[in-house]
Amino acid sequence: MEFLILGLLMLSPMTGYELQQFIKQNLALICSHSAGSVQTALAKLEREGRITAAESSEGRRRKRIFSITEAGRAAFSDWVAQPMQADRVKNMELARLFFLGLADPAQRAAAIRDYVRQMEEAEATLRAIRARFDAIRQGEVPGGRDWDSIFRFQGYTIDYGIAAARFERDWYARLLCELEEKE
Repeated sequence: MEFLILGLLMLSPMTGYELQQFIKQNLALICSHSAGSVQTALAKLEREGRITAAESSEGRRRKRIFSITEAGRAAFSDWVAQPMQADRVKNMELARLFFLGLADPAQRAAAIRDYVRQMEEAEATLRAIRARFDAIRQGEVPGGRDWDSIFRFQGYTIDYGIAAARFERDWYARLLCELEEKE
């Protein structure tokens, strides 16, 4: 969560609420978007000197706008430059599938059917994110950044998510058909 927040703050200063909403709307399939998770990460980053907060008032409302520090930029740059690790991706649902033979046959089919539904919802969510992303990409963006590169890799991430959700949906749907034919 900390590096995700640092990355978002590399793009623009944000309030805790803005960070939580961005994560909820665009990254909820990657990580938790709970206020507690975001606030805990912000407090840790601030203690470590990786971000700072400036107080601002809008009428009676006070808000804290978080910005990344040079130490935060360095930590983020070190993290993002590390090689990606294939063994870091875990799918705990495979453990459930591994033991599904111990469940009642009706429970097996119901569990798989529900997982197929969840993958359909995940793909739909990612397609909606993709549409918002494409609209933002076509609009005006502030100068001073290589937005083409930033948008390109964000797009790759969304495309990967769509393809992964589609693959899992199709794979589990085939498994469900096979189970229903045998039982």
